[in-house]
Amino acid sequence: MSSASPQSRLEPLEYKSMQEFGETFIQALPKHIRNLKIPGRTLEENQRRQPLLACVGNVAEIQDAMLEVLNHSITQDAQLAAESAFRAFLEKPVMDSSVLSFFNGWNETHKTTSLVSAKIIMRLSADAISVSADRREGYHNVMAHMHEVAKDDFGLGHQGHDGMYNYMTAAFGASAWVEEQFKIAECNDFADFLYNTGVAKHKTALNSQEHKSSIMDAMMVSISSELWNGREYNFIAQYIEAKLLAANPFLRTNTQNLRNAKG
Repeated sequence: MSSASPQSRLEPLEYKSMQEFGETFIQALPKHIRNLKIPGRTLEENQRRQPLLACVGNVAEIQDAMLEVLNHSITQDAQLAAESAFRAFLEKPVMDSSVLSFFNGWNETHKTTSLVSAKIIMRLSADAISVSADRREGYHNVMAHMHEVAKDDFGLGHQGHDGMYNYMTAAFGASAWVEEQFKIAECNDFADFLYNTGVAKHKTALNSQEHKSSIMDAMMVSISSELWNGREYNFIAQYIEAKLLAANPFLRTNTQNLRNAKG
């Protein structure tokens, strides 16, 4: 393959697969957990609550469970399919209808925060007044951590990730991805699954096993989906700047627009 080929222009000198990103994250999990904390908060002019470190046990068991999922044959097949789709996108010389469908479908599968995590936060907030006194401290800590889950995507004192997809697709000249004809049924079905998981059994009795199981199911879907999304993002991030500049050379002279487009 010549040095002028599209593949070599988009291929970094050294890149990681989604599998490698997953293994690296799981290996570093104890360090991440040690640093995980709820930020401090100013209460009054001369009074500030200090940051609270998270209290997470059974870290080794969590790592083992994550590795089991990462190495499962379903995950392996899905990762290969995702990487193949990304490579096909990277090699596309023009933003044709297949790329617009790709963007539409990719957006639908990345709605975990709005369709699951945010629903969990809403449910926890609504039920806070009904929690018994002996459970309130732990409950409040969970809610504070859930705020950390959503703030990066929705923004709080910063723009957040909300809307970054529009920056990227606009930079590619592919804003038409939002049109009805570019929808992919399977991706929309997945978005429906996320929504239904987020709201499932939310009207059941607060202390019922049914309600507790529905919250746990939603949390596990949120965790697993975000772990997948993170590997996808890190994989494509290795290539996206070169692809953007190839598609839109004007971004070379506008650092802010390039940063926005990269997400």
